[in-house]
Amino acid sequence: MENNNKVDKYQRIIVLVLLMIVIIPAIILNTVDISPHKLIIQDDIIKVGVKSFKVEDIKTVKLLEDININYRIKGTKTLNYLRGLYAIEGENQDANVYIYRNKSPYIRVEFKDGLLIYNDKNSSDTEKNYEKLVEIVNINKYKK
Repeated sequence: MENNNKVDKYQRIIVLVLLMIVIIPAIILNTVDISPHKLIIQDDIIKVGVKSFKVEDIKTVKLLEDININYRIKGTKTLNYLRGLYAIEGENQDANVYIYRNKSPYIRVEFKDGLLIYNDKNSSDTEKNYEKLVEIVNINKYKK
């Protein structure tokens, strides 16, 4: 009987150790930013993550100091960033969000059929991307 109690005790210890081996890395991976998102402008396409948008579909571009995210519809939410489809306070449509938390400013790009909220880790990079987008919008106005 005493031998069975020792076996049960060792089994519990082994199960706890295995759980810690699985859970601790999962927590760390959820809090570490291992794959940064980046805004890429190529020819007539804007790419962020897996999403692509046509430059000609841009209606407005704004630089915002604050953004109020209501809730996640689908996507990723970590301590460092939000990526995916989110409901935004004050907007009548859901937005494709690619932002680093608490790293203002944010770029708001309204397309004919969608909305993008984006920022970079570095605010100066966000401002440079905003300026590029504004320039693209202005060039497209003259093309029409």
